[in-house]
Amino acid sequence: MNTWIENLQLACDALPRTGLERMDSVQLMRRFDAKYVVPESWLPGLVGAMKGHAHLLEVEGQWDARYDNVYYEPPGDDFLLDHLRGRSRRMKVRTRTYGSNGLSFLEVKRRLPGGRTLKDRMQRTGQGVQLDGQERAFLAQHVKGMDLEPRLHGGFQRLTLVDFDRKERVTIDRGLTCGLHGEAPQNLLEGLAIIEVKQPRPDRYGPAQRWLRGKDGRQGIVGRKTRVSKYTVSRLMCDPDIAGRTYLSTYRRLQDARAWAEDLQAKT
Repeated sequence: MNTWIENLQLACDALPRTGLERMDSVQLMRRFDAKYVVPESWLPGLVGAMKGHAHLLEVEGQWDARYDNVYYEPPGDDFLLDHLRGRSRRMKVRTRTYGSNGLSFLEVKRRLPGGRTLKDRMQRTGQGVQLDGQERAFLAQHVKGMDLEPRLHGGFQRLTLVDFDRKERVTIDRGLTCGLHGEAPQNLLEGLAIIEVKQPRPDRYGPAQRWLRGKDGRQGIVGRKTRVSKYTVSRLMCDPDIAGRTYLSTYRRLQDARAWAEDLQAKT
């Protein structure tokens, strides 16, 4: 009997590949996002549901790539507090390094009322956490009057499914880790994966979302559209002094989902 990771490999092997050269049409720097939390054992079925609809992104021969982020905050953690208070207008600033090709970018990601996401980025020449003059000038165009400093590092494994007909990307993140800046990483939400459906306009009828709605065994937030931020959950786990406020209910449901996923994994 195959393990879920072996079945995931088989499901991915059945998909056609695509490369970065075809991704311009689905960059979706202006988009709408829908997020889901699922047990890792569901991933082969989800990927299988995309057969006939999606290509699997492969870069430098890798389709299961490591992503490493460093998140930046003002001294008062303004970005985090906006997330915890559930404000409809909020932002993140991060660097992202792709393990598949070593490229690194500085990104400003903004969430607007109505659920629209805007992302601006510039390619970096270095890999360190300190930002150079050109990078600070870029930030000054988007983040007015704030002196930012590295606050948290986080990483995960990602595979990306691309539906060119729908202009849609589905990302699957698993193996999440996080740690405050200068501290060792720790595992985050073990046994769970975060699915993100990225679209030019809201659409509930893509193959991934149809599969999730029809999946037996959904429980709590598992398999249902939910508000989840890897950065916010990481900060709550790494810093027990943070008062989560409106986000605490989501955090608790995620912990319940993790315990359920562990039980599910033990039975398979």
